[in-house]
Amino acid sequence: MGSQNTEFGEPRGSPEDRGLQGFRLVGWGLLCTLVWLLIIILTTAIVTEVDGGEATSETGLLIFVVGQGLAGLVGWFALPLLIMRRRGQRGVVAWRKPTSTDVVWAVGGLITIYAVLFVYTLIVTSAGADSLEPQSTIDDKRLFVHPSVMIALAVLVVVCAPIYEEAFARGFVLGGLRPHWGLIPAFVVSSAVFSALHADLGSLIPFALAGVILGVVYLRTGSLTAASMAHFGFNVIGFSATLVQQLG
Repeated sequence: MGSQNTEFGEPRGSPEDRGLQGFRLVGWGLLCTLVWLLIIILTTAIVTEVDGGEATSETGLLIFVVGQGLAGLVGWFALPLLIMRRRGQRGVVAWRKPTSTDVVWAVGGLITIYAVLFVYTLIVTSAGADSLEPQSTIDDKRLFVHPSVMIALAVLVVVCAPIYEEAFARGFVLGGLRPHWGLIPAFVVSSAVFSALHADLGSLIPFALAGVILGVVYLRTGSLTAASMAHFGFNVIGFSATLVQQLG
């Protein structure tokens, strides 16, 4: 019963079985996201208890930032890793020591992402579609008031996000769905998921394209290392620009 698939290979087995296995994986993904949401809700409740509403104090802001990181690491890293290990697909959510090939693909992917972002911004600006221009997802000035909060935010954005977002969108979704649904559907779903992780109207299209680029890097190198490196570089540049803007 069931199909025998290589972790990065083409679909094998009956279409019905592949489809069922794919939908089961989607269900597990929804469960992971639900866990993420529950941790966010719990964090919000704690912040409300501390600050009596919206996070304003240093303690409340720290709880908010740490809660965001914990939610991602549990819901989009630890659980997907456990699920794929149980399914015998642990390799799709795995890193390795960076190789020269990983570095080349990471740099190439990062440059391509910024090229796509530049072209997209140029198009929407020329069209006067201001609402579709990408916006920073961390433009909340409160997060740049206290040094401790800024440090926690930097760790979240620069270190944690490239790990758990790549584990979930590239490893779990793209790597997990490809053997069941094929390359194109897996790319579509994983890119849509990655775009949805950045809740901003202007980021939907460019981040979906960025998800495709990172997916190519991931599949071409056979691990999450290069994709995470490219994601890391993107977040370092983005966070640095936001930091300068907020403190300037």
